Amino acid sequence: MSRWSTRLVALAAGLACALTLAACQPTPPAAVVDGQAIGQGTVASRLAVLADHPAAACVFSAVLGIDAPVQGAGQGTVTTQVADAEVESLVLEHLLRHQLASHHVALTSSALAAARSDLASQVSDALSAESSQGVVSPSCASAGSNPLAAAPAGFVAQMARFLAAQEQFRAEVGHVDISPAAIAAYYAAHHARFEQACLEVLVTDSQAAATTVQKAIAGGESFAAAATGPGIDQQLTPPGGGELPCELPPVITATFGASTSARIYASKPGTLLAPLAWQDPSTGGSYWLVLRVRALPQAPLVNVESDIRATLLAGTTQAADRALRTLLAKSPVEVAARYGSWRGDAGLVPPPVPPRTDLLNPSAVTTAAQAATGPASG
Repeated sequence: MSRWSTRLVALAAGLACALTLAACQPTPPAAVVDGQAIGQGTVASRLAVLADHPAAACVFSAVLGIDAPVQGAGQGTVTTQVADAEVESLVLEHLLRHQLASHHVALTSSALAAARSDLASQVSDALSAESSQGVVSPSCASAGSNPLAAAPAGFVAQMARFLAAQEQFRAEVGHVDISPAAIAAYYAAHHARFEQACLEVLVTDSQAAATTVQKAIAGGESFAAAATGPGIDQQLTPPGGGELPCELPPVITATFGASTSARIYASKPGTLLAPLAWQDPSTGGSYWLVLRVRALPQAPLVNVESDIRATLLAGTTQAADRALRTLLAKSPVEVAARYGSWRGDAGLVPPPVPPRTDLLNPSAVTTAAQAATGPASG
């Protein structure tokens, strides 16, 4: 190529940049952590999943405790709160993984599998807590009965990886062993904690009704037959003849009270207890129960591994909080202005909303605050 041809190419490129300036300027990253960039494309792709998949939005809000809608007002958008939470999560994951690597702690396949199981437990617990209060978060209203299974696999893997980094960080700074061997050892040493109670329960409105039903069952009548008889509260009695799923001691105690729980676990399988006074923990109403202990089996280890990990990590909270504050204070982090600013003592601080007196259209502030950020927004 001649010297003049080269100059013409350069001139044409310069003219293109002048006409479409944005195309020639690199897009600034969403955040820079320890000199490493988190691209806008990474954030946008994650926000697109939350905007387009109700199940993913439900999981995200349940785990992070976001009780407001995830989707924004515009199609394909999310709220500024969710965008900020996503960026902050990416920054924290980077910091935690870098810290773990400096201590030669890897996110092994077993650690990732454990975190995936714990993620399922967290989502289930959050949805159960909502259900017990008779509420459904806006993000979970259309997510289906099993949002984690319905969410995109890549999204679930990302959430599990972030959780694994948190768990391994807490275990490292708290000097706690959460390896599979340690989980199995804890299970073997605490058998009583994992003894389930499998019960049949009928709810009545009075002691007299409960006594009558209890005598009929003691005389040979089945629970299923007694469940349809007079004196039974059909709304509170479990369907299917009063049979409850097997539950661990904390659930039995929360449902029936410490005194009744102690009587249940002191009984032999097949025992029909005398009528028991009971107060509904949800409504506070007073009732009488007819209760039989069907079985007291040991919960399989695989069903309680997440509970054991949570128990072992519970003692690391203070140490982990101190270590995280130190890590945030010493780590250089910058975030794009659209997401706010980063403070070492507080993490991501959202951008301030302008005073209403400074707005040409004050009524627009609500929409701007709730749904200005998302994959489809500028």
